[in-house]
Amino acid sequence: MIECVDLIKIYEDEQRHLRVPALRGCDFHVEKGEFVSIIGPSGSGKTTLINILAGLESISSGTVRVAGISLERLSIQDLSAYRLKKVTLVDQFPERNLFLNVKVRENLSLYSTLAGLDLSSRIRQRNDKIMNDLGIAHLASRLTKTLSGGEKVRVAIACAIAKNTPVLLCDEPTGQLDTENTLKVKAVLAKVSKKYQTTVIVVTHDLRFLEGVDRTYIIKDGRVSAVLDKEDKLAQTKFPLQYKRYVDTSKSIRIPELIVKTLKIEDQVLLEMDEKSRVILKHPQAIPPEKISLEEQTTFRKELHLQELPKDYHKKQPIVLEAKNLSKIYKTPGGDVHALSNVNLRVHSGEFIFIVGPSGSGKSTLIKVLVGLEEETAGEIFLLNKPFNRLSNAEKALTRKEHFGIVMQQGNLHPFLTVEENLYLKDVFAFKQKSTPTISDTFTELLELFQIVHRRKSFPSEISAGELQRASLAVSFYKTPKILFLDEPTANLDSDLAKFVMENLFRLHREQKLTILLSTHDINLIQKGMRVIELVDGTIFRDGLLA
Repeated sequence: MIECVDLIKIYEDEQRHLRVPALRGCDFHVEKGEFVSIIGPSGSGKTTLINILAGLESISSGTVRVAGISLERLSIQDLSAYRLKKVTLVDQFPERNLFLNVKVRENLSLYSTLAGLDLSSRIRQRNDKIMNDLGIAHLASRLTKTLSGGEKVRVAIACAIAKNTPVLLCDEPTGQLDTENTLKVKAVLAKVSKKYQTTVIVVTHDLRFLEGVDRTYIIKDGRVSAVLDKEDKLAQTKFPLQYKRYVDTSKSIRIPELIVKTLKIEDQVLLEMDEKSRVILKHPQAIPPEKISLEEQTTFRKELHLQELPKDYHKKQPIVLEAKNLSKIYKTPGGDVHALSNVNLRVHSGEFIFIVGPSGSGKSTLIKVLVGLEEETAGEIFLLNKPFNRLSNAEKALTRKEHFGIVMQQGNLHPFLTVEENLYLKDVFAFKQKSTPTISDTFTELLELFQIVHRRKSFPSEISAGELQRASLAVSFYKTPKILFLDEPTANLDSDLAKFVMENLFRLHREQKLTILLSTHDINLIQKGMRVIELVDGTIFRDGLLA
């Protein structure tokens, strides 16, 4: 069904005379009706691969065949027909898939129409069934633009299924979803692949997609390094450890990271074969290997255990932000949507607060209203004891520039400026002269801190979602804001990068005494003793300290 052979993709920047390889001889094969995951860290080439399969990117060399069609030979007209009839892509930014100013049900109808289906009662019933399976039937009459990020992801997946193409591609579909909704998405995708013989490919950093799929491809540095089925995954949980490596068309293999670390391998490895054809890997200088033991599997929190805030909690530090009876109602053709209802909270100087809750609970809306990007329906917001919500839009913008650092789910960089140029906006809007050496040194440190310095000359559209989030974090920390608002800052990061970013956030919070509000669906990010505000249906359900 899908076959890639020695696939190479090189991005060329003629202005800067750079050639950046994204795929370096990638081999890949998927049969009709299979449900396959491609897992790799941020920047490994996952999004490039899926964009090529979707017909959105050309290849530099190699071959790509989908349903018997050689993509590298298609004309522009044939490529458009291929994208319409053969494949559907769920983008990692769901807004790119959806018509935001129409209802959810109308989005599904539009996708069914694209597939050439008439909107008969049978098709409408099928679309209703898709929405029900994904847990979004209650959103059918909602305007799409009023949905949360996680709800938009599920609607985008529903639309892709409604289009009913032979191939369904999903780029990081669960980064913004909690575990319950991730399981729903996986179950529906598995059902679609089996019931309709649809080939489903999910590219992700989410290790939950190691389970529940027919096969997993591990991709690193633009190459497939391993292909895992259920038996292979079990073989790595006890001694002797067994690793089945993928041999590509150039007869290259990737040595597992644990073996590289254990043997202390740098740029060379010694392969030794005895008379019985047994092969042993050794360090070429005979350096003894490290002794290893199987680490216990990481245990994940399934629920939050919170202690009540002490009665004198808010007397310890001055209050910098306060919301009183805050409500937000979206007016839609299907009726009023109460995104926030009578929210009362106080934030004191130097706090690190986690805002948690399931998809659609109001986390992102709360942050948008607190920073003035959405207007409240009722209630008041006080910043440093002054009524922030009574300011004009221009005054709110000035306050955001002077006091806030903001990172939203989709990143908030200017699309037509490079990562580095986005930095200068704060000084430009403040009518300050650019001091290149000082700015360059400070910003380089921030880019290095968030492991994004290699993208300083790139435009936001040229980088992955995970890279965009890290770049937005670097820009938001420039000139040390008084209050930092972070909306799902680790949603598009692999587990190692998410851990790295959170460690740096905790360290910067301690060292610089920052006030931070961070919304997330991942309760495993929270450290013991930290304050947690849990939202349910737009109201504060609990406010306490993690036990």
